Amino acid sequence: MKKILLPLYILSCSLLAHAQKDSSANNSSDTLKKIAADTIRIGNMIIVKDKSKTGTYEMGHGIVKIDFNSNDHGYRHAKRTEIRARRNNRNASVYIKSNKDTLFSVNDDTVRVGRINIIKSQNGDVKKDWESILEDGDFDNTHIKIERAPKKLSNVSTNWWIFDLGFANYRDETKQLMYVMGYPATNTDLPYNKNWVNANDLKLNNVKSSNVNIWIVQQKVNLYQHYLNLKYGVGIEMYNFRFEQPISFRKDPNDAIFIDNVKFSKDKLFVEYLSVPIQLNFQSNPSNNKSFYASIGMSTGYLVQSHTKQISEERGKKKVNGNFNLNNLKMSTIGELGIGSIRLYGSYNMTNLFDKNLTSFDFLPYAIGVRFSKF
Repeated sequence: MKKILLPLYILSCSLLAHAQKDSSANNSSDTLKKIAADTIRIGNMIIVKDKSKTGTYEMGHGIVKIDFNSNDHGYRHAKRTEIRARRNNRNASVYIKSNKDTLFSVNDDTVRVGRINIIKSQNGDVKKDWESILEDGDFDNTHIKIERAPKKLSNVSTNWWIFDLGFANYRDETKQLMYVMGYPATNTDLPYNKNWVNANDLKLNNVKSSNVNIWIVQQKVNLYQHYLNLKYGVGIEMYNFRFEQPISFRKDPNDAIFIDNVKFSKDKLFVEYLSVPIQLNFQSNPSNNKSFYASIGMSTGYLVQSHTKQISEERGKKKVNGNFNLNNLKMSTIGELGIGSIRLYGSYNMTNLFDKNLTSFDFLPYAIGVRFSKF
């Protein structure tokens, strides 16, 4: 126990006297700063020199009590740790009471307070212990380094409110014979052949077609040393398909798509899904939030609403709600990669946008964009 006699108290006295001499001290995570005649601050830890050899001090989120020759055992039931030692027939006690599980430990080369490691290294063949070095002030062959230990990672992490912003489009897999024959339309006010819809009519405005996703919650479960994780969640996927041609959707008396005779300044189909993604995730350095990050998996969605919105001089703003023969279910392959909290994401539907039992169209939507997420 002699080797751990008041490392905190002795360290404070010696560091104060020799902080200027030790030009090789390297602080990789916390600032070593003298804030008063008898006080040194290391990050959130305060080290105080007390000539009365007794006192109570703040240490990070906890409390340290140092007391020589005292019969006061009020801190024996401290929340985390009690360290006692005997030197020169005197009792010397250090009691640590932590409000947030601050740990205190010591070995031959390292003193740890919470996640802060105070490490000594020495030149030459003579190796002195902490007590001798700090009490005698022998820093000639000793270097002190202060660093922060890696944060302990949780096996289950939760992330709320992730936001995606990207471009949307679809791949047209419709059989060309269906376009030649024409799509059956219910708008009997116009000649039938003027309502035919072909591949060119359904092309999208690539710049204005968008995908916006709001993931309410996502969780990441450690599978292998936090390098490999299972990631899942739930959220809303929204697609805005902006048409270049005057495409209209009619739901009465039957759902149909036809070429309209009005020029629209805005003509879009909006679809929204409640989706559940599941991905296999890889992170190159789990302790560093700015390390490389990649995921791949599947997403299942259910159609919760759809509508069209058109703006023209003749009709003004017009919004029509309906199913329009859309497929109620969707299945997508999904992926993401990047560094830090901003990354690229992509999705590709393996199911038809429309119900193949009700229409001859076969559109496979896809999206690519930027995701804002902490994991």
